[in-house]
Amino acid sequence: MPQLTEAEFYASIERFFHQMMEEIPVAATQFGDHRYDHKLGDHSPPARARQEKRLREAVAQLEGVDPTPWSPDGRVDRALMLQMAKSFLRRFEQTRDWERSPGAYVNECLGGVFLLLMRDFAPFRVRMRSALGRLREVPRVLAQGKENLVPERVPRVWAEVALEGAKRGLILFKVVVPLMSLRTPLLFPKVVRASRRAAKALKDYIGFLEREVLPNARGDFAAGKELFEEMLREDHLLDYSADELLEVGWKLFRDTQAQMETLAAKVAPGKTAREIVEEAKKDHPRAQDLLKTYRREMERARRFVQEKGIVTIPDGESLQIRPTPPSMRPVIPYAAYMMPGPLEKKQEGIFLVTPVDRWMPRKAREEKLRGHNHAKIPVTALHEAYPGHHLQLVYANRHTRTLPRKLGSALSSLFVEGWAFYCEELMENLGFIDKPVQKLARLQDQLWRAARIILDVSLHTGKMTVEEAIQFLVDKVGLERSNATAEVRRYTSSPTQPMSYLVGKLEILKVIEEYKRRNPGKSLREMHDAILSCGSLPPKLLRERLFAA
Repeated sequence: MPQLTEAEFYASIERFFHQMMEEIPVAATQFGDHRYDHKLGDHSPPARARQEKRLREAVAQLEGVDPTPWSPDGRVDRALMLQMAKSFLRRFEQTRDWERSPGAYVNECLGGVFLLLMRDFAPFRVRMRSALGRLREVPRVLAQGKENLVPERVPRVWAEVALEGAKRGLILFKVVVPLMSLRTPLLFPKVVRASRRAAKALKDYIGFLEREVLPNARGDFAAGKELFEEMLREDHLLDYSADELLEVGWKLFRDTQAQMETLAAKVAPGKTAREIVEEAKKDHPRAQDLLKTYRREMERARRFVQEKGIVTIPDGESLQIRPTPPSMRPVIPYAAYMMPGPLEKKQEGIFLVTPVDRWMPRKAREEKLRGHNHAKIPVTALHEAYPGHHLQLVYANRHTRTLPRKLGSALSSLFVEGWAFYCEELMENLGFIDKPVQKLARLQDQLWRAARIILDVSLHTGKMTVEEAIQFLVDKVGLERSNATAEVRRYTSSPTQPMSYLVGKLEILKVIEEYKRRNPGKSLREMHDAILSCGSLPPKLLRERLFAA
């Protein structure tokens, strides 16, 4: 195979990207490529064969390249794209989610339409016209899901999550889209008809899940030790074995417990940290004030970042706080962040806050609100917004020049989650988190992240069941059972992602220590700007780029 030049490498990546975006149009929308906003993916066997062939060819080409004569950026981008292609190929060769994940089809249909309505990247009539195209494709995608799924291979917990998400998601097709289409009178009749057909197809799919999938679902969600370690090594470029990572998780868990009890003894002698935290949960906003409270803390965090010179806030960015859509609430107990596409001109993020549903029993409503307490909300706001996810991801979108670097977060969550979690302690040290109960809440979140390492390894190596993991979060971490259930459900379908928060923070701290040693006298802002300008790289590649000769 002839040696590629660096320019030829980047040209080949452009071609590969555009081919794959046509295959996975919802991902294209997420990235900010809007040529396929009117389409949903093709999940037929011929389409899968075509995608797998392209990935195999990409891996072979990238493995055959010698990047030694290239620039530091070229070498890092080649390594990034090789690992990304391998990661995507693994889904065809090993995990075979099209046979096992009923929620994937639901999420594509609901998420594909939801993205178009939520992200303000074009005039509303243009986005509604694209949504109409996707609504018309919903019956086909769900029919392909019925054909592809092998009920006996579906993990029961995945079937339960898919069923709940589909039932909650019906409101999107039955109510939300028709109401929103009133803003486009010429499209309204067509949208209503397409929405009704989409709702009917989703109801049929719900019946299929209830009749055929759930009663027969006995697949194993666990990745297994070998695959789990491969993902650590290939996706995150980490050298841990599963057993070593589990040991790290337990050490961090116990160390954090000790820190909490030391602080508790100073805050309220005679009370445990758990007792203080549980007492603090009673102090929460009213349900109707939840989003307003998060918005206030988000704005306060942004001002603090500017005043303290922590990192440069990119020009033109903005962040909207919105309620988590009903279909996503089963797996987002508190809050989450939706980044603007790396290719979008308008860099507007969406900060999702999971509200308290009116139909919930009074006790369940109170339990949900306790998770949104005043001690914790500032920590969550800075994690999701400033200087956490939103600032970091928008910075990467604005300041990285190459296509591979703009797509970096699609490979590994290690830097993205590690950065937001690093920011929690940073903001405490700088005085944003200044009340003792807030510091306990921050440590409580650290305990939760350490527990994620333990549960991530334990669930996916067969050491723990779903129920045992839920009970661990309730008994050892203090999460409310409904929120613990949502957490563990997510862990079952995302091996190695839950560990990335605290492990990512530890890896970033190593990079920061090295940066300070190499660059004495640099300000906090200069250091953070230099790190964020490299993009959302796994820390191993971040180190290579940041300290390139």
